[in-house]
Amino acid sequence: MPRPNIQKINPKCEAVKTDETAKLYLYGNITRNSWWDEEAITSSSVKEQLANLSDVKKLEVHINSGGGDVFESIAILNLLKQHPASINIYIDGLAASGASVIAMAGENIIMPKTAMMMIHKAWTFAMGNADELRKTAEDMDKMDSAVLEAYKEKFTGDEEDLKTLVKNETWLTAQECFELGLCSELFEEEKPEEDIKTADEIKNSILEKMRVNAQARKVDKTNNILNKFKREEI
Repeated sequence: MPRPNIQKINPKCEAVKTDETAKLYLYGNITRNSWWDEEAITSSSVKEQLANLSDVKKLEVHINSGGGDVFESIAILNLLKQHPASINIYIDGLAASGASVIAMAGENIIMPKTAMMMIHKAWTFAMGNADELRKTAEDMDKMDSAVLEAYKEKFTGDEEDLKTLVKNETWLTAQECFELGLCSELFEEEKPEEDIKTADEIKNSILEKMRVNAQARKVDKTNNILNKFKREEI
């Protein structure tokens, strides 16, 4: 087996390549500038990783992130969508805010039943006069429209329902994501068939164990009585 080729820019953005398949891990905060956080995920770091993976046929992107900068998230979404490989997204723990936007790049979005997603409207800090603050609000409405476009490709409900969920800063379980179309597959480790028992099989197994134990106690009691008689006869 060939040794995996690990392309590493920082601990939060790591790619592992084997033959024509690669895995890209996006773990951590998404930000435009990494000067204050060397482990931050930036669109530039993802771009460099994808350039090193230009020949792969399948790309698995693993996400565990609370999100971050909206435009960096949108840039990463589009970088992934432009990559020639078939892309599957795995939400290993959390895809919140901008990370949920990135997740929409997957042809398939796979979530363990313990994973979660959070979607919300863009927010920022602002200062200035009334005109400047009104303009900031209008600009943020446009940002929200861009984010909605990302979700709309997957969302199976009405657009107004989607807007309501985003407005209310909604936390979604994997099952809820599946029902809304934001997840295409729920991942659950398969158990061997011999380990899967029905409630009746479990009950009967316990009862049989109790019967065996009761029979063993009865035999022990009988043997003790017989031994007692033997000792008295001697």
